[in-house]
Amino acid sequence: MSEWRDKLQPASFRGVPFHVESNDQSGGRRVELHEYPLRDEPYPEDLGRKAKTFTINAYVIGDDYMTKRDALIESLEKSGAGTLIHRYYGQMRVQAGEYRVSETNSEGGKATFSITFYEAGAASAPTSIVNTKKRVAIKSDAALEVIQEQFVQDFKTQSLPAWVTEQAQSVITDLQSKLAPLGVANSSISEYVNLPSSLAGLAIGLISSLSSITQFRTLFGFGDDLATVPKTTPSRKQQATNQDAIISLVRNTALVEAARDASNSNYDSAEQAINTRDEVADALDDAMQTADDKTYMAIQDVRVALVNDMTVRAANLKSISSFTPQATMPALVLAHNLYQDALKDSDIIVRNNIKHPGFVLGGSSLEVLNG
Repeated sequence: MSEWRDKLQPASFRGVPFHVESNDQSGGRRVELHEYPLRDEPYPEDLGRKAKTFTINAYVIGDDYMTKRDALIESLEKSGAGTLIHRYYGQMRVQAGEYRVSETNSEGGKATFSITFYEAGAASAPTSIVNTKKRVAIKSDAALEVIQEQFVQDFKTQSLPAWVTEQAQSVITDLQSKLAPLGVANSSISEYVNLPSSLAGLAIGLISSLSSITQFRTLFGFGDDLATVPKTTPSRKQQATNQDAIISLVRNTALVEAARDASNSNYDSAEQAINTRDEVADALDDAMQTADDKTYMAIQDVRVALVNDMTVRAANLKSISSFTPQATMPALVLAHNLYQDALKDSDIIVRNNIKHPGFVLGGSSLEVLNG
């Protein structure tokens, strides 16, 4: 049987390592003691388990102890719960509380910490649950209706010179050329150029059939390469309006569907979700700046719903932190030390592009899921 020393783990908080001098833990049950008049026997009411509290006497040491000290202080002062690798109890989710740090001339090159950590469980207070993903879908559907209505209102080819229709068909052909490499094509779409409602419905359907935010992203700048139409005559003005109407139809549809796709996607970390949220929200915000009032409000509703949904979801995802192993070891061992689950080595390998999983180099910073 292994000695108890073999079971000790390198201590760290939010991936910042430190040494442990001693540790105290408190816990137990929450008991409300009821003592009644004229009764000799009290009644202890059990109110559930008390939160575990850990007081760790830690230290960092070495020629670079100040850098290590500052890194540990930064991790302790960061808001929210984080992952503690406890030397004696392994990985746990905790909230950092009060800490004290001391340095002396007699022990140069060393900073000693006294840190209090509190067990961090999931919030369990009663709350009203809102289906934030469904709200994104509802607002997206509503926005597409407004986008189609605005296109029908702006786009006109009837009773105008043939070249107005031909130029609109040219813009639609450009859309087809953008969609074809993405696996979406309909060679007959330009035939609906004189039927604005059908044309808009077909274009929205084609764009909505794209399958990922990467594909939608290719249409965010649709029309940037089209020449500006000079507004010199009534026919030219309508030609310019038609071109702008097609561009807005394509861009706004792609943005709304990108928001829907972002809401429906799964994410490996909070950072990934937040980055996607910010990208799509910023693009929606840009579109709002040039939209008419009704379209502005519809896109704004999508943006608000998306930000709310993605923020809520990100709060329930693991965050990314940096961790520097002190010695070279297999990814399996590192995963066990970090997560108490060796099977999570694949995430470490893929996330850090490790070429030799049996030799994860010590002293090199890694990107790991926090908790």
